[in-house]
Amino acid sequence: MSAQVDPSEAFKPLAAVILGQKHNPSIGTALAKVLEAASRGIGQLTRGDLGLPPGLTLPGDILATDGDLVMLPRNAASWRQVRATVESWHREQRLAVGSDDAIRAAVQAILPPAQVVAGGRVVFDNAQQRLAVAALVDARIGVLTGGPGTGKTTSAAALLAVRKRLDPGLGSRDVLLAAPTGKAACRLAETLVRAAGQLTLKDSEKEFLWSLLPLTLHKALEWTPLPPERGGPFRRGATLPLDARIILVDEASMMDLSLMAHLVRAIRPQSTLWLLGDSDQLESVETGGVLAELVARGASGTVPSEMMTCWSARIGCPALPIFTGSLHSRHEANPLPGIAVGLIHSFRAKDAPWVLDMAAIAKPGGHGTFADFSACCARWAADGHVHRHPQRSTFREACIAQWKDWSTTVSRWSSSACPSDSDLRDHLAAFQLLCVTNAQVERANRLGSALLWSAAPQRHVLALPHGCPVMITVNNHALDLSNGDVGVALGQKPGHLADVAIFPGHPPIPIVQLPEHQPAFALTIHKSQGSEWRHIAIDLPDDPGELIDRNLLYTAITRSSGSIDLCTEATASWEAVFAS
Repeated sequence: MSAQVDPSEAFKPLAAVILGQKHNPSIGTALAKVLEAASRGIGQLTRGDLGLPPGLTLPGDILATDGDLVMLPRNAASWRQVRATVESWHREQRLAVGSDDAIRAAVQAILPPAQVVAGGRVVFDNAQQRLAVAALVDARIGVLTGGPGTGKTTSAAALLAVRKRLDPGLGSRDVLLAAPTGKAACRLAETLVRAAGQLTLKDSEKEFLWSLLPLTLHKALEWTPLPPERGGPFRRGATLPLDARIILVDEASMMDLSLMAHLVRAIRPQSTLWLLGDSDQLESVETGGVLAELVARGASGTVPSEMMTCWSARIGCPALPIFTGSLHSRHEANPLPGIAVGLIHSFRAKDAPWVLDMAAIAKPGGHGTFADFSACCARWAADGHVHRHPQRSTFREACIAQWKDWSTTVSRWSSSACPSDSDLRDHLAAFQLLCVTNAQVERANRLGSALLWSAAPQRHVLALPHGCPVMITVNNHALDLSNGDVGVALGQKPGHLADVAIFPGHPPIPIVQLPEHQPAFALTIHKSQGSEWRHIAIDLPDDPGELIDRNLLYTAITRSSGSIDLCTEATASWEAVFAS
């Protein structure tokens, strides 16, 4: 394999222009590395990462510092905004939503203790969910994190239901449900409805949860194309705050730093902000890490004894062992005690333990090796849940088989006989190929589209064939479609041009009115965040480059609620994941 080139080399000419010629060369190298990291969504690096000698003073107008961290000044300003706001909220008295007795009664009624036993062992216990509700229900800001299937949305639904029971006057206009992308917002709506069915609720509480309509954060904050000096990019802010008393943001790991800074500026005094997400997933494609930062700082703090006593009273048992078992202890500067609650017991362990076993080995910060991962895959391959393909040719054949199943179903649909919304959602959730690079996605899309054109008298290179999965690549507020939304293009019959596209929750949209889009036989792992499929296939590129790490593989694996196909031909890429 060829020697790896430091990607920051490409940024050295820009760094030289910014710095001029008067600074220490090591500062120029450090700036190039920070610029390159920012281009990949990494907002901060340590002085050690940058190879800076101890005591070297950095030009503050170009490279800002925060302890051992080095970042661009604009990112530093956003971090200061977020940290100052979060810390001020945390210092304030908890919200007056009800007495400890009232909270305990509501939690007990809505989310009573429950365990799931499979194979003679406890695979799920909702004690951490109950603690999350008891701890965050009256918090000014709360963070709820956990891996796949740990019940984050169920806990969120319980949080909202408990607040509703404590305050019957709480209405849908008082709650803002939001997510960074349209796809994640749609999925939040679906999972909240399912979660409501798993709770013990009054009819009024069910109707309350069903009435909540999630928005993208950009829509909630009322994005405009105006520059900051003319009041942009959002209308909502300190002078025009959000009306909601409760703001719940799902998939918060996808929220970039700038967006978080705008959000906290737009929240009224005495309102609640709850952030949900998996802090081990990929961060935002922009400068991110907000959720991971808050979880790390929360995990490093010590909850005051009087607060722990309060939580114990609310759940009817000692809270300390439940809380300390929910997050890995960390050592971070400026801890925020009690701000973060973790969920580690996954209900999915009963239905798809192979997904969790693989994810546990690939988890960022873990010590699992490629050999461990291979052994895990071999173990579950024997049961038919994990399929390893040592050659790309057999992996491609497996994907083609899935796409043929897809085309068989869509052959029964047409633009004049569209499927029901539930059938559409079910079909879209069946299978997805996940890739690392756009080049991989383009190759897969060409292959998948060719299958659908096979019955056509002639192929149309730039048009969409009947039955083609399609992904929106830009936000379009007029059609209420967002970057990353996936639907199906339909024509009159197989082999013909598509004339409409259908998306969950939308009426058919003529192809000529569709915003920028592309086939979606494959998605990048970044684009897959906020989604889940019953069966996924993961393809890594031959050259590991700088794109592959544990976060990427962990995110891909946890998109599956069932079986997984892996192409293991690119051995160097797989080894690079576990070396990161």
